Amino acid sequence: MFDSVGTFLTDKKLNTEFFVYECGYEDVKVREPYQYEAIDYYLIHFILKGEGHFYINNEHIVLKENQGFIIPPNTKNNYYPSSEHPWSYRWIGFKGSGCKNIFNECGLLLPNQEESISNYIYQFTDTYQMDHHFKNVFNFSEEDKPYSALGEAYQVIDLLSSQYKEEMIHRLSEAEKYVEKSINLIQQDYTNPNFTIEYLSNTIKIERTYLFRLFKKYKSISPKTYLIQYRLNKSAELLKKTSYSIEEIAYLVGFNYPSHFSRQFSIYKGMSPSNYRSQFYTK
Repeated sequence: MFDSVGTFLTDKKLNTEFFVYECGYEDVKVREPYQYEAIDYYLIHFILKGEGHFYINNEHIVLKENQGFIIPPNTKNNYYPSSEHPWSYRWIGFKGSGCKNIFNECGLLLPNQEESISNYIYQFTDTYQMDHHFKNVFNFSEEDKPYSALGEAYQVIDLLSSQYKEEMIHRLSEAEKYVEKSINLIQQDYTNPNFTIEYLSNTIKIERTYLFRLFKKYKSISPKTYLIQYRLNKSAELLKKTSYSIEEIAYLVGFNYPSHFSRQFSIYKGMSPSNYRSQFYTK
């Protein structure tokens, strides 16, 4: 596919959280298996053609086109092409303190699943789109455009994280879907002062008492408390970042009465809205 191999390695650290350390592509020739040495960074591959063997933590799987795998730091691993259909792949190596959390959002390297090989592999059916971003990471790196390369790397992360979120929604039980749908509606319409839990339950077409039980089970709070806390968190953002008056903010986040807003805010934050805002004034 490539009829060649390309590699790039840099010591340029753009930030401390997440940056491209290396990248490349290769048509891997048939060879005898050998043990890779542990690395001190995160290495993710995407297979464009062919197939090969992937071993990690003494587990084994055969991977093919449209699949990929990730190797975290200091982890025993091995991977090599099949003898019948050697693979072609691209790879990116990342360093930074935020790598693990970022890959967790993609459904990879999840806590308490280290023993499962599925925790280290992924699939993405749109080969062209994934190849495009992997390729651009390499090309921009070669052109000494590290910020452009990092931007393309984030496109890869966005594709994987969006896919994972979609998968999680489909895996939810019907009960969990009601909660998820309720939360989405609250976040979309919390500014509406007429948005009540009765309105919410009517919108998603379940009884209010059942909705209450679901929230207590999956969120450990009532839907009414969730709505109030969401409004108060939004009001805290406005108090910190805008010059709106406290009365204006009360209305902006869906409260009918500023006095009720101030009382609820004081209970939730342990201080009045004015005292909260004063923390962010420059003296």
